[in-house]
Amino acid sequence: MNDSQAKLERDAQEFWTRQPKQQSSFWWHLRGSEVFQNDQLWLDIGKKHVNMYIDAARMVGFERPVETIVDWGCGGGANAIHFGGECKTLYGIDVSQDALDESVKQMQAAQPQCNFVPIKIDVPNPESVLSTIPAGVDVFYCLYVWEVFPSQSYGQRILEIARKLLKPGGLGYVQIKYEKDAWTRSRRWGYTRGVANMTRYRVDEFWELIEAAGLQPRNLVLIPKPHEVPDFDYAYYFFQKPMEA
Repeated sequence: MNDSQAKLERDAQEFWTRQPKQQSSFWWHLRGSEVFQNDQLWLDIGKKHVNMYIDAARMVGFERPVETIVDWGCGGGANAIHFGGECKTLYGIDVSQDALDESVKQMQAAQPQCNFVPIKIDVPNPESVLSTIPAGVDVFYCLYVWEVFPSQSYGQRILEIARKLLKPGGLGYVQIKYEKDAWTRSRRWGYTRGVANMTRYRVDEFWELIEAAGLQPRNLVLIPKPHEVPDFDYAYYFFQKPMEA
C-alpha cells in the first residue's frame, strides 16, 4: 500500500497550496478562523514556543537576542510574531503563498523590531532555500510542521538543511509527534487522509537522527497534550551545530 516518495511529495504540495477554507485553515493556524475564535489560544501558541526557546537558550548558555532566525513552515505567523522580538531578520519559509501573505499581515500588525523575509518553496525541493538564505543563521526552528512531512526520509533532509544553514554553535528547535508503540508507525500512503500523522518517530529514534545529521542534541521536552491545539504526543528537541575545530 506504500505510495512512492514522489507521489507523497506531490500530494503534500497539492494539499498545502490549495485555497484555504474555514475547515482547513487550522492546518496553517489562521488567526480568527473557526478553531481559533478564541484569540488567546492563537496567541498562546507562539508565546509558549518562544518561552520554551528562552528557557533552552538559558540552559545551554546560548546568547540572545540574535541576528537571524529561520521559521520553517511559518503558516499564519503564530510563532513568527513572537520570535520577531528575538532577532533582526526572520526568514519565514512555507509552501503556501496564502500562508506567507498572512504571516506578513500579522507581522505588520505586531510590529516587531525585525525584518520579516517570506520565502516560498516547493515540497519536492526544500533545498532551494540554501541558495536564498545566507549560511550562518543563529536559530532554526520548525514547530507544528514535522508530523505533516511526507516521510521520515524527508525529515532527514530538513535536518541536513538545518545543519547547513546554522552557524557553528547555532541553535535548532524542532517539534515532532512521538510514537508510543514499540515500533514506528509512519504512514507511507494516503497523504490527505492522515496528514497530521504522516511522520512519527520514537523519542530515542529522533534523538539519534539529530546526531546522525551531525548535530548535538541538548534538551528534550515532552508534552502529551498541549492545550492550544486539539492534538497530542508532542516532543520538542533542542540541538546545536558543533563548533568548528
